[in-house]
Amino acid sequence: MPQQNTTPLVSYHGGHTLFDGEGRLEEFVESAIAKGFSAIGFSEHMPPPPKYNYPHFPAPAEAKQQFAGYVDTVTHLQEKYRKDLPILLGVETEYLPDEETYLADFLKEFCFDYVVGSVHFVAGIGFDSSQEKYDEAVEACGGLPELAVEYYRCVRGLLAMNVVGVLGHLDLIDIFAAESISGEQVRAAEDETLAAAKEANVILDINARGLLKPVKRVYPRVELLKRACHMEIPATFGDDSHGPDQVGARLDQSLQTMLAAGYTSIETLLPEDGGVVRKTYPLYPTIG
Repeated sequence: MPQQNTTPLVSYHGGHTLFDGEGRLEEFVESAIAKGFSAIGFSEHMPPPPKYNYPHFPAPAEAKQQFAGYVDTVTHLQEKYRKDLPILLGVETEYLPDEETYLADFLKEFCFDYVVGSVHFVAGIGFDSSQEKYDEAVEACGGLPELAVEYYRCVRGLLAMNVVGVLGHLDLIDIFAAESISGEQVRAAEDETLAAAKEANVILDINARGLLKPVKRVYPRVELLKRACHMEIPATFGDDSHGPDQVGARLDQSLQTMLAAGYTSIETLLPEDGGVVRKTYPLYPTIG
């Protein structure tokens, strides 16, 4: 783990290569070692069911085959680099209100070290793929506040399945909004979702990729994260890397977001005695 007076450099949301990233997984590992990572978790996207497939994803059968190859590769890297870097096998799941059985069955196929839970579809629309799709989702829901309320309802549906350890980019729904979606009903939906996250004992993903998106900030925003901190919901880093050069990118800004929200510690996932344990480490102004 890190030297004294530094925050551990970890990421549990990233390593996307199969469907919307590039590079070899081993290159991600080598990058993490070179940058002084204390641990890294790979969380490739779950192959979604056919009617929810993103345009750039391969056909469902091919996607599943590629995903099985991803699992084999990470397992191999865990053994190859076991003396150099703790590596965890994870997956980023997708919550689809009419496909809970698909998700549950998929998670039974592999022995994951942890699961990142995310919502990218609202009203059957992949809202984060483009401004056009986002606007389509807004129209389908009847407005921005209604879109956010429905999004958070889906997040709670995912949490209720009790399969998630890390909750991905909590306020992703703001991705194409001119400013964070607000209002009394949105605030209530956020609070209900934070309560569900607390009940589910999940770790919040402090996700740096929002800095590359139109929203231009870390997910979740400081104000929302302050409420999570007040509720003592633990948090950790996610670089959401889609290439080896993005490993650890912008995590210094994630750290500053956590500090601004009042966090004094970071939650980590580490292999121990054949399993994975959660450990808490202090937050410092620097990462190392």
